[in-house]
Amino acid sequence: MRRVLGFGDLLLIAAAAIGPAFSLATTFGPMVAAGSSATPLTLLGITAVMACVAAGYRRLGARDPSAGSSYTWVGDAFGREAGAYAAWILIVANIFAVVATSAPAGAYTLALLAPGYAPTPLANAAVGSLWVLGAGVLLWRGLAPTSRVTNVLAVVELCVLGACAIAGFLHAPVAAAVAHAPLPGIAGIASALVVGIWMIDGWEVSASTAEEAENGRQAPGAGGFFGLLLTAAILWLCMSSFLRVGTLDGFTQNEADSLAYVGASLGGGGWRLALTATVLVSLAAALQATLIYLSRSLYSMGRNGVVPAALGRLDRRGQPTFAVALLTALGIAGTLAGGASPSINAAFAFILSGTSFFLGVLFLLSAAAAVRIFAGDASARWSGAIWPGLGSLALIAILGTSLVQSDGATRTFIALAAAAGVPLALWRGRKWGPSA
Repeated sequence: MRRVLGFGDLLLIAAAAIGPAFSLATTFGPMVAAGSSATPLTLLGITAVMACVAAGYRRLGARDPSAGSSYTWVGDAFGREAGAYAAWILIVANIFAVVATSAPAGAYTLALLAPGYAPTPLANAAVGSLWVLGAGVLLWRGLAPTSRVTNVLAVVELCVLGACAIAGFLHAPVAAAVAHAPLPGIAGIASALVVGIWMIDGWEVSASTAEEAENGRQAPGAGGFFGLLLTAAILWLCMSSFLRVGTLDGFTQNEADSLAYVGASLGGGGWRLALTATVLVSLAAALQATLIYLSRSLYSMGRNGVVPAALGRLDRRGQPTFAVALLTALGIAGTLAGGASPSINAAFAFILSGTSFFLGVLFLLSAAAAVRIFAGDASARWSGAIWPGLGSLALIAILGTSLVQSDGATRTFIALAAAAGVPLALWRGRKWGPSA
């Protein structure tokens, strides 16, 4: 593939993939409901864990700059079957993210252009599928134009959120503001930490572009690491600010769109419209970044033989056309299927609870791979083994607590999805061949 991305591109792609405005709109409410006044602290906690994991990603990417990123590293560390299982986890953790992004994109589009249709799940799904089609067509044209669009959207998003955070700090605190509420118990903090995994997920997309980066051994890892820290800082400022202008009941009652509630608390009117438009910008950028990540991962899997070989082929322009086409089709089908849900909020809540767990597992496996590979390397011991090892231990505690506290439907989904990957890993792991 052609090397078309610099460090700045990768930094903004990582920030766009996290989708800070989208994350605040859809996961801030559930985090506040669980973490109350400790929500900004839980964000700092999960950011510290992810920074430890990201340090391992940097080391692993410098050692093996592969488009397959995490699943190839797990395969290197623990064998091909383990790598194939990590590939399954990567697909499960991220394929639903396309639907979780496109369906709200449809809802926000209708909220701006045709409010009367916004409450209709089928209308949301239809418009959301058009967003998937548009994102797929843009990515088919090439990574360079996709990156330019994504970068512009990310800059606009971060600037608007920064302005909103300043406005929140300048606004007089409301009575019974969440910022002054009592601290939650351990169970609430654990739940907020798990939701936080979803909130700041996405920075790892930069690792999948290693074969298209100008400095493939250093820039992707650095872009992901610093993109994570930059976006987490913006999110923390927004959280700390918004908890001054909202109440616990208010956030709980507006979990589906916390930013709309914040906009109304800041004075409504222009603020609410600006935040709604910013969430739509965030969704567009996050959707593009998700397709980049998955298409590059599937390309590498096809090249290795973990999935059908056609997905590992490049067209004459050096683009993984088959992978992009398949993901676009699956994204459209999944988005339209989501239109059968009683509400977009119900569908998103299920996706959030289930896929957040698998995102955590994928990070855990990647961090464990770094520990296995670099434990004996004195020059890389801290950033390659100790920090990722601490991140692994923290993720085990967070995921274990989350699994115990999950509802029956979520635990069933997790168990079935995890079990389904075992025979697939044993079958496809034996077919794993060398990279082309």
